[in-house]
Amino acid sequence: MIIKQNFVLLKDVPNILTMSYSELEKISVPGGLDKTILMLDFSRESIDHFAKEQVYSLLEESKKKNKIQIVYLSSYNLPVFYNKSTDTIVINLFPFGTKDIMASRPGNKNLYAAILYGICLQGVVNKKVKIDSRYAPIISSFFNSMLIRLFGKDYGLLGSFMSEISKMKFLTNCYINGAFFGETGRNVYASSLSYAGFNYKEIIDELNKYDFSDIGNFIQALSELKVMPGLNKHLFTAKILKSYTFNFLPALEDLSRFLATMASSQIVGSTIAPTFLYRVNEDAFGKVIDIVRLIVRK
Repeated sequence: MIIKQNFVLLKDVPNILTMSYSELEKISVPGGLDKTILMLDFSRESIDHFAKEQVYSLLEESKKKNKIQIVYLSSYNLPVFYNKSTDTIVINLFPFGTKDIMASRPGNKNLYAAILYGICLQGVVNKKVKIDSRYAPIISSFFNSMLIRLFGKDYGLLGSFMSEISKMKFLTNCYINGAFFGETGRNVYASSLSYAGFNYKEIIDELNKYDFSDIGNFIQALSELKVMPGLNKHLFTAKILKSYTFNFLPALEDLSRFLATMASSQIVGSTIAPTFLYRVNEDAFGKVIDIVRLIVRK
């Protein structure tokens, strides 16, 4: 399992931040945590979710310790990040377009989803639960379903070129093993073979050109190996933005962000993540949520 330092699709935006307490204090929203606790106290009885106890326990603990911080950081476009140097879950109001936690935005659903998202980030980064490559086929299954939904019609994956699907599954699993679990070289191919059943030896020389820990290389492989000819980072990102929104982009590059996004997508009424993600592949989604349950309970 590896954690990405910077995102490719977001042009080197950092994933995990390392700000000091004083730096966080400078951008903190006055009364932000107290107002967050107040808002979520009002909706406590109406929330029915498996992580409810952990979310509210963390809020209670945050009254005494800096476990959660509410900030307004205009140089960072993501609504949640984990600040490793202070072991703090940080909710950033800038993407919501407000400095007032009591405004209509972000709202109690987003606040709950953001804390849940942060718990997942923190749990994965701190390795509270060992998430190893045996989970790669589950995540790959979700990714493949998403790719077929997004690009299947454009590239004939639903018609005469269905033979390319096994190659796509193989390449996707190579990417997940490389980018999320840090596998390299022939280990990536061997792990992916059992999942996809694709004879990679026919294209081994071409495969060796790609760094499957990098999403840019993955997109390039999909294009150059004729699964999705002509696909590039711009076209790929534009499609994701149109269908899945900006907040979903980090989930494509980092395991902690992927799990946090899937978890927060369960909170109906939240905009932290698309709430239709379960429809992409219900079986894979359910298995991913089982991983989230392990993280939350630690």
